[in-house]
Amino acid sequence: MLAISWGTIPLIIRTSDISSIGLVGIRTLLGTIFLATLLVRKGFNLKELVKPGLILGPLLAIHWVTMFESIELNSIAVGIGLIFSYPLFVLFIEFLRGNKPKTYQIGLILIGFFGLYNLLDVSNINSFEGVIYGLISAISLSLIITIGETYSSKLGGLKVAFSQLFVASIVLIKFTYDSKDWLFENIAVSLFLGIFLTGIGLTTYWYVVKIIKPIAVSTISYLEPVTGVVLGAILLNEVLTLRQLIGFAMVVLVGIGQIYFDSKMKLPSNV
Repeated sequence: MLAISWGTIPLIIRTSDISSIGLVGIRTLLGTIFLATLLVRKGFNLKELVKPGLILGPLLAIHWVTMFESIELNSIAVGIGLIFSYPLFVLFIEFLRGNKPKTYQIGLILIGFFGLYNLLDVSNINSFEGVIYGLISAISLSLIITIGETYSSKLGGLKVAFSQLFVASIVLIKFTYDSKDWLFENIAVSLFLGIFLTGIGLTTYWYVVKIIKPIAVSTISYLEPVTGVVLGAILLNEVLTLRQLIGFAMVVLVGIGQIYFDSKMKLPSNV
């Protein structure tokens, strides 16, 4: 559900008359404020949040800014297609860490990426700079997932999400301030992006990482670009070709397959 809801973000990017970096600043600030209200009630040790914040916060700022820029410079399809090459980087990082993914995990990622390639029209690239931004976004996201897994298991999703957003919001504070007028003029969109998609979304994401491994999270997240394409077809009257429909089916089946394998592995041996 999280992957599906995050698929609305590209539509917000393309339909908002604001700089992409300003939009990132707004979502990090509102997400931080929202999570702060939850964390204060729950209680926390500030010292334990410093290290994950300083590591994951700048990476998050880089990931979101480059993602938004990539989508701005190219089409939604091209931007998403580049960014969602990140499961391949996660796979590579896991190999470097000495973690050997299972054969079915490698297969699911490769099938999902091929399905994504068919789903998205990556042949119409308008900006080489946008391609670089997209790849940087993908690499930074793969680092966030693999590095953040340890902190999430130790501290919990809420604390990791807050520390990450807090540092990212500080990094981007100038651009947030420059975009304050847009924030108040578009308060509904800002709150949806900052509270639901960012605050609640990021907390849920890190909670999920505690339960399933980064490779599994990466595979299921292929469902995110599917939402963008479907919403484009529904809201913007875009027509899906047969090739895109085949890619759509492949991505959905990969997501279902990952969920199936994860649930099967967690069942007791006598079930």
